[in-house]
Amino acid sequence: MDFTLFDAGVAIVIVLSAILAFSRGFVREALAIAGWVVAAIVAYMFAPQATPLVQEIPVIADFLENCAAATVGGFIVVFVAALVVFALFAPLFSSLVQRSAFNAIDQGLGFLFGAIRGMILVAVALVVYDFVAGAEALPMVDDSQTAKVFDQAKGRIAGDIGDQESTMAWMTVKFEGLMAASCGGEPVEPSTNTITPEGGSN
Repeated sequence: MDFTLFDAGVAIVIVLSAILAFSRGFVREALAIAGWVVAAIVAYMFAPQATPLVQEIPVIADFLENCAAATVGGFIVVFVAALVVFALFAPLFSSLVQRSAFNAIDQGLGFLFGAIRGMILVAVALVVYDFVAGAEALPMVDDSQTAKVFDQAKGRIAGDIGDQESTMAWMTVKFEGLMAASCGGEPVEPSTNTITPEGGSN
C-alpha cells in the first residue's frame, strides 16, 4: 500500500482539526456552528428594520444605490452583530462545562467531532478538485489512498451539489420575501415623460 504526500497532508488536516476541537471541547464547537445559524435567522428577521439605519451611515450609504442593496447591507450588519454577541457568550457557557465533571466527555466528543469535520473538509476538497482539475489531474492525488477511501463520500457530496434545484428555489423564495418585507412599500419614481393628446411625449 503506497502513500503519497497528499495522504500525509490529509492526515495532518484531520489530526489538527481533531486536536483543535479537543482543546475547545464539543460544546464550544457546537455553539460556534449554532452561532452562525442563529445569526443568519436573526439577520433575516431584522434586516428590514436595520435597512433604514444602514442607509443613514455616511460612507456606506454612498455604495447603496437601491433598496435591495441597502437590505443586503442591513442583513450583513445584523448578521455580524449577532455573531459577535453570540461569540462573546458562547465561551462563558462552554467554560462552565469544562470546569464540571463533564469535561472529559466534552473533550472526547470534541475530538470525534473535529476528526469528522476534518474528513468532511477533505471530501469537499476532493469534489472541488475533480471539478477544477478536469483532464489535468495530479497523480499525487489520484493515486493516493485518500482518494480511494473518500471515493464514496465524494460521490455523495457531488450528487448533492448537482441536485440543488430545491435548495435554490427555497433560497429564492426567502430572498424575495426579504426584499418584499423591506422594499415592498418603496414608491416607484414617476416617469419624466408625459404623454400628450397627440400621442407624443415631452
